[in-house]
Amino acid sequence: MSTRHIVRVNPLHSSILLTVIYTIAALTVFLIGFLFTTISTGFNVKQAFAGFTAEAVWSAVAINLVLVFLGSFLLTLIYNFLAKYLGGIEITLDDD
Repeated sequence: MSTRHIVRVNPLHSSILLTVIYTIAALTVFLIGFLFTTISTGFNVKQAFAGFTAEAVWSAVAINLVLVFLGSFLLTLIYNFLAKYLGGIEITLDDD
């Protein structure tokens, strides 16, 4: 077994990956919420869609994606800075 340290993470790649993961999770939560809304309105899909407008949906999606991307990018830069002085995350690898 050998111990290694993660001392640098690529900010662009990690931000893209975290944004995609967030998008999948948010879509899942949205679909479950929409399902419950549809059930609570007596399966009236028109009433379940009543609160949705194209501008509201697209602006919410765009704001969330931008915030997740910028937040993960900033956190990755902070990690890279701190890893120089604190040693980074330690992982143990097995040579099987």
